[in-house]
Amino acid sequence: MITLAYTPFIDALPLHDGWYLLIVPMTIFLAIGYKGVRCTHLNRYPRELAIFIVQILGVIALLAIAFLILINYLVPLLAPMPT
Repeated sequence: MITLAYTPFIDALPLHDGWYLLIVPMTIFLAIGYKGVRCTHLNRYPRELAIFIVQILGVIALLAIAFLILINYLVPLLAPMPT
C-alpha cells in the first residue's frame, strides 16, 4: 500500500550505503541532550558540548581502527584458513 505520508518506523530510509554518516548527527544530538542535563553553568555549555562531541567521535574512530586491526591482522594469525 502506497501512502503520501512518510511513516518512519514502517518505511525506512534507503541509507544502506551511507549508514555510518548518521553517527555524526546522532552524536551531536546525544551530546546536546546529555550536556543540557549535566552542565551546571550555561556559559560553559558550548565549550563542554564541543569537547564531548569530539571525545565521542574520537573514541568511535579509535574503536574502528582497533577492530580493523583485530579482524584483518590478529584473527588470521590466531585461526589461519586452511589452504
